[in-house]
Amino acid sequence: MKNEFIEKLSSKVSEEDLISNIREVNQLRADFDDWLLKSESNQQVETLKAKDKGQEIEQVDFSVFKEQFYTLYGTYKENRKKQIALKNDLEDANLKQKSALISELKTLVENEENIGSAFKSFNTIQDTWKKIGDIPRSKRDGIQKEYSRLREMFFYNINIYREIKDHDYKRNAQLKQEVIHKLQSLRNDETQIREIEKSLRLLQDEWEDIGPVNNDEWEILKSSYWEAVRSIYDKINKHYEEYRQVQNENLVKKREIIDSLRGKIENSSASRNLKEWNKLTNEVKKAQEDWKKIGFASKKDNDKIWKEFRGLCNLFFDERKVFFKSKDEVDQKARDVKKELIEKAKVFNTSDDIPNATKGLIALQKEWKSAKNAGKYERKLWEDFRKVCDEFFGRKQEISSELQKTLEANLNAKKKVIASFKEVKFTSENREQLKEEINSFVSIGGVRKDKLNGILTEYIAVLKEKLKGLKMKPEQIEATIFKVKIDSFAVMENSKDLFYREKNELRKRITSLENDLMQSENNLGFFSISKGAEKLFEKVNQKNEETKNEIAILKRQLKMIPNE
Repeated sequence: MKNEFIEKLSSKVSEEDLISNIREVNQLRADFDDWLLKSESNQQVETLKAKDKGQEIEQVDFSVFKEQFYTLYGTYKENRKKQIALKNDLEDANLKQKSALISELKTLVENEENIGSAFKSFNTIQDTWKKIGDIPRSKRDGIQKEYSRLREMFFYNINIYREIKDHDYKRNAQLKQEVIHKLQSLRNDETQIREIEKSLRLLQDEWEDIGPVNNDEWEILKSSYWEAVRSIYDKINKHYEEYRQVQNENLVKKREIIDSLRGKIENSSASRNLKEWNKLTNEVKKAQEDWKKIGFASKKDNDKIWKEFRGLCNLFFDERKVFFKSKDEVDQKARDVKKELIEKAKVFNTSDDIPNATKGLIALQKEWKSAKNAGKYERKLWEDFRKVCDEFFGRKQEISSELQKTLEANLNAKKKVIASFKEVKFTSENREQLKEEINSFVSIGGVRKDKLNGILTEYIAVLKEKLKGLKMKPEQIEATIFKVKIDSFAVMENSKDLFYREKNELRKRITSLENDLMQSENNLGFFSISKGAEKLFEKVNQKNEETKNEIAILKRQLKMIPNE
């Protein structure tokens, strides 16, 4: 399997110059490490997700990529090390050659008087000097200054300037001024520092290649030249100092991330629930993202702290894997419980007894809420359970909509019956017609719950007026009116609740009246009979009889309510 990072590194290893491409290789290694960490983490997450779905995914052995990459990286470092050693050896050899040339030039300046011979020797020294490559950076400035000084002395000492025309002096001065301008521009250049170093060396060589200038101009040009060169070297040195400072700051930031993450992991290690595991997982991922945003530390520190951070993350994900494996066993038990609730809900969904099925499903929903979460199975189970509930309540809504139309029609029909009932006069001769009128009202059926009391009160008020004209005993009237009420309850959808409430109200009233009666009869025993008390006794006894009659009526009404 190909890997773009390995291919890029292979290309870098094949390059001729391994010294100047170190920044690209280091960045490539950092990108590879980031890719490796992210890929391993993603594979762990995808494996867990797949496992949650009961699936498996093909595992990629990232250690193969890592071995290939770092084997190639080791080859690169070894080859670069050899190049650096060779470069240092070459620079040291070049330094010896240039030092020898300076000695030759010094001897030439101090002893040679023959102009022709001096020029020949000087040209030989100068040609040789140009062919010699770089020398160690720490020696470059001093060697270059000494060479320039002796070169200047050579020209002055042998009076070469007498044979150079004035326009040559001016031309050389112009060329040197152009080099100074280039140096001044280079000082403000924002390109990479290595490019600036390279350009500086080329401009210094260009400066040395330019011939002499007039003595009056030389000191000014030389001062401007070295001022520009020194300022560039200051910029280079400042850059490397700032870069080292940034690397130190990056090391501190990375250490802070490790310490903070380790603290969060250790503080919650005693007992972690699912929420805490997920929260901590987000913390680890955030730490990994923050890590990527931080640049390199120094080479000797960067590898070490990266291994420490990666080890901390790997340890956490290993522990997380163990936790979720254990949790899955608990989730399976919760899954079985909720599967059973779904099966019960399906039974209710097929029931035609809508009220009881509604209560049953509501009870199952409460039971569902109190049951343990089934983890990775929860979402699918909940969707199945909700689907059954939605189907039932959708069916109930359709039935309810049709029912509301029926109840509204019943209410309008009852209103018409009441209006017609008001116009009919009843006597003992047409009493049977009264029964038919009552049946016609009751048989219409139920109305909306919130309209029942109103329509029933309106009808009973009319019925009472009609019953006054008939020769009926009070208890018969009472029984007739109460029967209308109970029969009206019976055709309601919530008849059981209405009967239950009516019984409760009657029983409460009976109990209250019996307590009042008992208290009243007990109180009578505390009074002695006297002329002044006779009227009081009669009044109390009369009230007690009325209470007994009311209790008897209530008990008869209680018996009239069906036992459902």
